[in-house]
Amino acid sequence: MTPSLEGLTCLVTGGGRGIGRAGALSLARAGAAVAVAARTADQVESVARAIRNEGGRAIAISADVTVADQVAAMVARTVDEFGGLHVLLCNAGGGLTSGRLVDSAPDDWERTIALNLTSVFHCAQAALPQMAAQGMGKIIVIGSGTGHVAGAGGSAYAAAKAGVAHLVRVLAKEVWRHGVDVNEIVPGPVATDLTRDDFRLGEVPALSKTERVKHPDEVAELIVWLAGRPVEGPTGQTFSLARRPL
Repeated sequence: MTPSLEGLTCLVTGGGRGIGRAGALSLARAGAAVAVAARTADQVESVARAIRNEGGRAIAISADVTVADQVAAMVARTVDEFGGLHVLLCNAGGGLTSGRLVDSAPDDWERTIALNLTSVFHCAQAALPQMAAQGMGKIIVIGSGTGHVAGAGGSAYAAAKAGVAHLVRVLAKEVWRHGVDVNEIVPGPVATDLTRDDFRLGEVPALSKTERVKHPDEVAELIVWLAGRPVEGPTGQTFSLARRPL
């Protein structure tokens, strides 16, 4: 059963496509007001428009989550528009380089860390004062199996996602007294625009014979479930949709 999110405000980063888009739409269908954020203005406006066309409440925000001032403005606009911020979905991310460490450019390494790890720091730091003042909040971070199980290649992305996994646990211990829960979702392989060259919906990917490539809506179901947990629900946890051990 889908929980009701009536009266809650959600902010979704990386909300223009893929898991972020599916999450934003599903959160709105559960009753939440949604701020859809990403760098690409036309994509987030398209998602916000789709929510409004279904009778929901949504705004589009163009922001770069690697820039602290833009993140602060993004959170402030969300609160100004809807009167609060109850759920933060940190979805923005991606691998910018997949080669071996010795072949990686320092700039690519730094940009990958900024996009996948530092962005979560910026978003959480900006959102937490509002959540603490409310006495409740949910921070949901999209992680990766590469942050839990080492493999060759893509060291910057793997290191960033490993940092995300540990940051979730540290932050959960820092903010639980304020009624704020912090959790990570590991989706496993998902069919999105970013992964179209790697695998397709429903197929068995080469990385694991037990895996199955999922639709973003399947991840969105877990996002909505976590968003609807009561205060003092699970925190500091990794919720995995992967079909292999982490």
